[in-house]
Amino acid sequence: MFNTHCKAVQEYSQRNANNMADTVLMVVLSIQQNWLSVGEQMADVRANKLDSKFLWGNKIKTYEYLMSNKHKMFAQVKAVLNSGKSYDEKAFSLMTIFLRVDGLGLPKAGFCCQLIAGMVGCMDVHNIKMYNVDPKILKLNPKPKTLKAMEANDQRTRTYIDLCHAYGCDNLWNSWCENLATKSNRWQDANHVSEVHYTYLIGE
Repeated sequence: MFNTHCKAVQEYSQRNANNMADTVLMVVLSIQQNWLSVGEQMADVRANKLDSKFLWGNKIKTYEYLMSNKHKMFAQVKAVLNSGKSYDEKAFSLMTIFLRVDGLGLPKAGFCCQLIAGMVGCMDVHNIKMYNVDPKILKLNPKPKTLKAMEANDQRTRTYIDLCHAYGCDNLWNSWCENLATKSNRWQDANHVSEVHYTYLIGE
């Protein structure tokens, strides 16, 4: 599933700035929402933009940030991916880019990395339970005012990356899809859960 659908999402996301922004938008819309509903939400935001009923709270700020910064973000992401940095340093640099997006914490920034670059992963509520992860380690200081606080956030980001890599980005994807497929009879199977990551983006 990861090798088929996540790879397709990566190719889509890395094609241009608009596609990458779409992928980040999908991540944002999934926050506190049923994954089944995200395709409908994507279609509504594309049609109605800031007037979409699915842009509420911080999601409005996130959408505005993406529209204003998508070209800069895309250039930064491509520069990281094409750099000679190590795998872990690429992951950290990408996390730093996505953590600047309003409304994204470690799990969802990790989801962006997973979708766009095949790195890191998303320790959401399902994976936290599945792997018995302490949710406290997923929290960053939202407004670090001192160098010490900023360094602590950086270290927590690196710890998160290490945690995801220990389980494996591909394993986190596949096991999440397998688990979610058991939650509703509207899913045909785990492959269906995996596939919609791509079909939501291309509007099918």
